[in-house]
Amino acid sequence: MPTLSEILAKKSAAPTIRKEDEKAKLAASIKMTLDASAPKTQPPAAPDTRRELGAMDLGERLPMDHPKEGEPDAAWEWFDSLHSFTTDLGIVVEPGESGNAWLAVQSREFQPPLLILRLPLINRKAAYGNPF
Repeated sequence: MPTLSEILAKKSAAPTIRKEDEKAKLAASIKMTLDASAPKTQPPAAPDTRRELGAMDLGERLPMDHPKEGEPDAAWEWFDSLHSFTTDLGIVVEPGESGNAWLAVQSREFQPPLLILRLPLINRKAAYGNPF
């Protein structure tokens, strides 16, 4: 026959099941099931870093002040250029041996670019190395 100390040791080693433990276990099971079946959210996208050429801040400028009726085509071309993004900027090299190029913006793919500023071409000597 076991001694009293053996009976108490055996009794204390046995887990006691309380009602709160069962509720917590059931809640954890339900949460795990819901988490597994819930749609996964995508991480937030990188902020739009494109800036309109005529804007100080990122994004699109509102309101857009459209040229009035009957304005010349140059006004519309300038309007399109102001609302173009920095990704539409480019360089147009003058033909021939002039040694100049133009900073230009091409707001529409099938129209010639709008020449903004004439700049001299500067060629780096090979001794200076590649700056990029």
